[in-house]
Amino acid sequence: MAITIGLDFGTHQTKICIENSDSPLHKTYEFYEWDKGVYAFPSIIQINKDHTIRYGSIDLDTCLVARKKKIVTNPGELNLPPRPTEPNIPVVEEPKLPAQPVYTFVTDGGLSMSVPYKDLYGIGRYLKSKGEVDPIKKWRCKCRKLETKYNKEKKSWLLRGKKYGYPCPKEPIYPPKPDLIVIKRSDNESVNPNLVATETQKKEYQDWLNQCASIIKQYNRSVEQRDWIISQNKKNIINWENECERISRNHAIQKKLYEESLVEYPMVYRYFKQATFSAYVWDYEIKAQDLTVLYLANIIFRLEERFGTDFSIQMGIPASKATFSRLKPFASGYLIQAIRLVEDVFQNNYEKFLATPFEELLSLIPKYEYSADLKMQYGLIILPEAYAALRSLTANSRIPRGMSIMLDMGGGTTDISFFVIEDNGEPHIYHFESIAKGLNFFLEYEDRLNFRTIDFSKKKELEDVSSDVFNSAFKEFKGNIDTVIKNLTDFLHQDTISKGFMKSAFKDAVQNRPAIYTGGGCYDNRMRKSILDFSDVKYIDKKILGIPNIIEENRVTIPYSLMATAFGLSIQRLDDEIEVSKKEDLFAKYTNLNEQYSRWDAHREHGMYED
Repeated sequence: MAITIGLDFGTHQTKICIENSDSPLHKTYEFYEWDKGVYAFPSIIQINKDHTIRYGSIDLDTCLVARKKKIVTNPGELNLPPRPTEPNIPVVEEPKLPAQPVYTFVTDGGLSMSVPYKDLYGIGRYLKSKGEVDPIKKWRCKCRKLETKYNKEKKSWLLRGKKYGYPCPKEPIYPPKPDLIVIKRSDNESVNPNLVATETQKKEYQDWLNQCASIIKQYNRSVEQRDWIISQNKKNIINWENECERISRNHAIQKKLYEESLVEYPMVYRYFKQATFSAYVWDYEIKAQDLTVLYLANIIFRLEERFGTDFSIQMGIPASKATFSRLKPFASGYLIQAIRLVEDVFQNNYEKFLATPFEELLSLIPKYEYSADLKMQYGLIILPEAYAALRSLTANSRIPRGMSIMLDMGGGTTDISFFVIEDNGEPHIYHFESIAKGLNFFLEYEDRLNFRTIDFSKKKELEDVSSDVFNSAFKEFKGNIDTVIKNLTDFLHQDTISKGFMKSAFKDAVQNRPAIYTGGGCYDNRMRKSILDFSDVKYIDKKILGIPNIIEENRVTIPYSLMATAFGLSIQRLDDEIEVSKKEDLFAKYTNLNEQYSRWDAHREHGMYED
């Protein structure tokens, strides 16, 4: 019996499609029916009160309620650092300046007069010499010249320059006004010689100024030192307050985590698949990888009950081109652990497996081991979910030739494929990527900044999310999708220009191209939007898939978009070496007109026009 199991191990639910190729010319396909009319098996594990495990459903009456989060150390009482010691702030008194020198003389009339040195000619007063130009008058003359020049230039600009776009002349910058006190006198006017400073007086006045400047400098230094001490103290206080706030915040978080780790929850586990293959936060005591192995083991038991061991498994994982080679060994190793648990540890005794307490099951999980030989021995093929969903179009594609994108939206991730439908109808993939946002991102968006207190026993649907929360989440989600596609199309746009195509050729070619949606995360039509220029939105259904020879097709009620990845995984392959061309290769064959491919081929295949 040539049986290939297409195992779509989903974050929310698991689907299986079975290909029977006993007759290669008449292959049949079957959607695995878990229970009557049930084709999607919830990815749920429940620990029962008797410590056995329930798979795929929840029964709160039999569910164990206990502590299930990782135990967190009690942070104890809040301990804040002491307040910084107040520094000794020096008192800085106003400076006492020495008295200004005063010149005392007796007038001809016998009157004693005292004149501060600053009022003497040659110190504070300007002693105008014969024939010397008045500095104030000279300053006013310069200002008038500058103003006259500015008015002339501005008038010329208003008449002609403004019309031709010349810049408006800048207003003049006038020189500073002289600050000397000018004594106006005629040439015959005499100056009291007592008011003319001697060289000795000038020196005395300058010494007085220097002494005052030294005192003021020392005062300013004392003020600066005092202000620096005050500012440093303020900084220390601010740093102390910030540190206290940080310690208090972290203590509150640790206290909350500690208290939550003591809380008893229904022992129901979801999203362990997402935590196994991504950076999804998992803070439960049982490892997500162990739950994945136990869940897969339950599936292996059911498959071997029906098919024995004569089947191969092709399982999908959320991976991009960059992460696939790293994640593939882990996925293979977990499947090998599950198969060994079924065949070697329990020797296909399903009842014993279901009756074994979970603590014992965890201890019985075989050691993780991976090698290419083991992978081949157990008949395992691991494929990216994006590629598997794309393969589902191969059987009877209704997608037009040329460039298209596909978005497989699951519970934990959205897998993006950029591909080209070629002459034979087969898709050729040039890029695939997986982003860690799916249906869960919308369901948890409102609580994303809060502590993780999700009660997994209560199922939340997309319809339960308010429109405001949905719109905010969708904006961020759509932004991530647009960024991935824009990075790709921007590169291809520049690549076509460098090969001589018109600047608009690529943009014209991708306008109204298909954006194909599949997966359980996009059942709500609000999730299905055009992606940049890929505006021909398509939703994978039974007609697009065109799956041939489905066993008991009339009984299948599940939407085909949910089964597309499982169907793509069930189409038998000999290996999991995925042929993904580089984006640089898409238009490489059109580099030279004299080569095998002409620009007409580019137009025929992609709608491209040469420049």
